[in-house]
Amino acid sequence: MRTLVIVVIVMSAMITEQAIVSKTLTINTLFPYLGSIKPIIAANYKFPGPLIEAYENDTIIVRVINNLAQPTTIHWHGMFQIGTPNMDGVVGVTQCAIPSFSEMTYTFMAQPAGTAFYHGHYLDQYADGLIGPLIIRRQVEPNGQLYDTERILMVSDWYNDAAQTKLSSWYLSAKNPDGIEPIPDAIVVNGKFSQSLFVTTSNATSIRFRIINAAAFSMFTVSIDGLPLHIIELDQTAVVPYTVSSFSISVAQRVSFYVNLNEFNDTFVPPDMLPIKSVYIRFKANEEMYPADIKHYIAPYATRYVPYSIFLNPLYLAILSFGSQHSLPTYSADQTSSSLSSGALPKQDDTNMLSARPFSQVNNVVPNATHSLKLVISFCSDSLNITRGYFNNVTYSSNTININNNSSLTQSTVLNTTTPILYQMAMNPRTLNIPSPVRENNGSLPIIQSDGNGHYLVPYQAVVDIFLDNHDDGEHPFHLHGHDFWIIATSDYPQAEQLYRTAYIQRDVVSVPASGWAKIRFLANNPGAWLLHCHIEWHMDAGLILAFIVGPDQIAAQGYNVTANQQRFC
Repeated sequence: MRTLVIVVIVMSAMITEQAIVSKTLTINTLFPYLGSIKPIIAANYKFPGPLIEAYENDTIIVRVINNLAQPTTIHWHGMFQIGTPNMDGVVGVTQCAIPSFSEMTYTFMAQPAGTAFYHGHYLDQYADGLIGPLIIRRQVEPNGQLYDTERILMVSDWYNDAAQTKLSSWYLSAKNPDGIEPIPDAIVVNGKFSQSLFVTTSNATSIRFRIINAAAFSMFTVSIDGLPLHIIELDQTAVVPYTVSSFSISVAQRVSFYVNLNEFNDTFVPPDMLPIKSVYIRFKANEEMYPADIKHYIAPYATRYVPYSIFLNPLYLAILSFGSQHSLPTYSADQTSSSLSSGALPKQDDTNMLSARPFSQVNNVVPNATHSLKLVISFCSDSLNITRGYFNNVTYSSNTININNNSSLTQSTVLNTTTPILYQMAMNPRTLNIPSPVRENNGSLPIIQSDGNGHYLVPYQAVVDIFLDNHDDGEHPFHLHGHDFWIIATSDYPQAEQLYRTAYIQRDVVSVPASGWAKIRFLANNPGAWLLHCHIEWHMDAGLILAFIVGPDQIAAQGYNVTANQQRFC
């Protein structure tokens, strides 16, 4: 429901229209297909959940009714939550969980514009199906004249077994001393298995695709047979159109592109197959991500009696029909030599697409860094032979954030295990006991400090350069809550720091290369408690998380108070 509210602002005679967008999400379980033995967690009995859309600066009000036999929360991925830090949906950090058969209303501003999504942020509910698209539209859409219609494709992993009750407990156990992540059993897009998803053009010539990687683990290469892809948005940053034959997308990243059917190259199939009425949309999982041979690996936890194969086929095929009717391709998926036979267009192997340029470079002013922080990423076994993830030798393990584990290793907990960090900031910011930044070596930037438990104090309005040094042999997508950041360079593209220093690309997820590094910069202009974490669900479970405590004094100064209504779940 979208209720229009006219707000007149006397500022250069500008008049803006704002609205209240209301939605109810009932969280429940769903058997997604006939014969399924796995109930997934869903919103409004849908997988993915229903689309929520608004215009930039609208107010979004979502009533979340928890009909599960366990607590829940929703995180609005990509929303800044400026002025509403308690609406970020992170248990133990910004709120206490919504108990079973209770409800909570989330109210927040729709900003920034672009392709976002929502998902569960408790007890691996994200991996068990609690996801849905969240689209924030601009009144004037950059590149909007280049396409006639749009489609949302939400790709995710499918596991035959429930993440919370089986996969996580196996992953974080001495039975898995090598830390092998649970490997998906299939890939699903918009809740459909391979070759069951039809996307029609409805006779449009130019179509925008919003691709959302809502997988728990997998990275994908995306292409459409015979069509160049013109990329126009990365996460929620509009970019100058950037043409490739395919691109990589890591967990929690979003990529928008448009295709023009007039550019269709039919030489990629034998002439006797013409005319083509439909083609394949390809999602190819990156097999290097997986710690085992996915085509032959039998997981120790695997349930043998499910109706789908336990061996992952890394190629997902959706079908793009050139019209309004479902039409199967007349060629087989393996008949094509490449997505574009001419080979004239590049593949985009840089997951972060650093060579893409912001659409509005004038407004993308990159400030100089005022502070710095180096984060070393590693995985190793604890005293119970359980593999955990570490930032600077600290693993963040709170059962309020993810799962309940009983490791005897000294780990981070929230400052007070029964009170969310944000509430502690509001009630008594001076008792957080996190050291202020310190300057080491003459002339260096002050270095952000932690309490040794994964909580880092960031001064309000600080501009922080973060160097993510990955000592692990796997690629990791890191998401920062409450902010976006400039990606300065990575070990895959170190020259980007000099090439684009006046116009770095902004995203809220950076994929750090395996055994490599990434350098990002963010402006701490949003007081609150904000997670930085690997968005691979299993790595969150393993503790690859930290919390930035941004401007605690400003929380009280801005008048934020913890109400009795907020505390009722604690």
